[in-house]
Amino acid sequence: MTLSTLLSERAKNIPGRTCIKFGDRKISYSEMDKRVSGTAGGLAALGLHAGDRVAILMDNCPEYIISYFAIIRAGGVAVPVNTFLMPDEISYILKDSGCGILIYSSRFHQYMEKLKNSAPDLVVKDFEGIPEIKTGPYQGADDNVAVLLYTSGTTGFPKGAMLTHGNLISNAGACNKVMQLTQNDRIMLFLPLFHSFSFTVCVILPVYAGAQIILLASVKPFSKVIKSIFKDRITFFVAVPTVYAILAKKKIPFLPGLLFRSLIKIRACVSGAAALPEDTLHAFEKRFGVPLIEGYGLTEASPVVAVNPLKGVRKPGSVGPPLPGIEVAVIGEAGDMLSHGEVGELIVRGPNVMKGYFNRKEETEAVLKDGWLYTGDLAKTDGDGYIYVVDRKKDLIIVDGMNVYPRETEDLVMKHPCVEECAMVGIPDGKGSEITVLFVRKKENAVVEQEDIRNYMKGRLAQFKIPRKIVFVESFQKTATGKIKKTELRRDPAGQRQR
Repeated sequence: MTLSTLLSERAKNIPGRTCIKFGDRKISYSEMDKRVSGTAGGLAALGLHAGDRVAILMDNCPEYIISYFAIIRAGGVAVPVNTFLMPDEISYILKDSGCGILIYSSRFHQYMEKLKNSAPDLVVKDFEGIPEIKTGPYQGADDNVAVLLYTSGTTGFPKGAMLTHGNLISNAGACNKVMQLTQNDRIMLFLPLFHSFSFTVCVILPVYAGAQIILLASVKPFSKVIKSIFKDRITFFVAVPTVYAILAKKKIPFLPGLLFRSLIKIRACVSGAAALPEDTLHAFEKRFGVPLIEGYGLTEASPVVAVNPLKGVRKPGSVGPPLPGIEVAVIGEAGDMLSHGEVGELIVRGPNVMKGYFNRKEETEAVLKDGWLYTGDLAKTDGDGYIYVVDRKKDLIIVDGMNVYPRETEDLVMKHPCVEECAMVGIPDGKGSEITVLFVRKKENAVVEQEDIRNYMKGRLAQFKIPRKIVFVESFQKTATGKIKKTELRRDPAGQRQR
């Protein structure tokens, strides 16, 4: 089965049921299938052939999901683009993936001239400009690549994880064995659609189950999220830890707390994309009386690896046992399998593991070994097989569910004429996210202020990659090989020891 045939099956079996609700718009599974076929024909008319990559640069809207499935139905590979990126960052992804077509929405019209200049052969089309031409679906196989999801590496250069139809459908199926969605469920989707977590859990999973997607343009304004919970009778709520931290404390302006609790129809909440603080979990469940289950995943695993069970034992601080059909192990530095309770690198094996990185043979071989995906995350397991993620081997920083790799920011700041050395780390904010702190050592006699550094980054980096705090230091503690000790910076966010 492919994602295209999965949608067609739902259109055949439950044609009149609502697939997507967006504001006052409702799109049935039957209409969704027809629009996907029409858009697929339009893309074919624009020159799309089997295996071609097509980028999507759009905010949350039904047309995003239609474009995604249409690309696949025409035999192409979807390349979702992070909407927070700047034109230069987008250009890199377009070039690296070899995209021939870019579908965008009107908000990004201002980027098109610059993107076209960097890739003269690129066909850019506003979704509304794609003709609808009826076509039959491309008959692909489940091991064909469906999507390239770009994820940054420690070098700062994003890599395209090749996820197949089989990867994504198996992951949705395994998720559903734990989350148990039915055709009567209504799942809220306000997380960005370019994110692997949101698309698998909030689009592919409900389509797999024949459920309804309640789509919002954004999490802002938050009052719309709250109102939709009641108006659309949401039964399944998916968010990142920062949202749950807000809900656990925020006063509901138009309803007393007890009445809010008695009226909501939500039967389960899922937290992903970042670690969920235990105090947030307990405060949220105490306030709303709804189970909040935490999971773990990574883009290269389609992305869900483990989740606390909806029915059964949920262990705070754990991300749960692996999903059905997925194996995990913890290994030591020498590659030896570790026992329960011992901390080492978490490795994953299963039908959800990516095919590899696009055109990156060495990077692929570094993380895919003997069928195992080496996650780069440090973890331990208990006697029941529950996983506890302890730390990250990589320098990854998570800001509101978005991956930030320090090297990219550091490389840019090092080009500033007043900067001698710099290093960036993440400091936990207590809400499940991290605050980025950039430490800078000025060149001798240089005169530069924090805002000068910050302004230098604006327009060159996405806003979420720009450090929240900038600290000037006189020196850095270093290893014997001259590397800055980032562990010391994390312990000393004010830079007091770097003197």
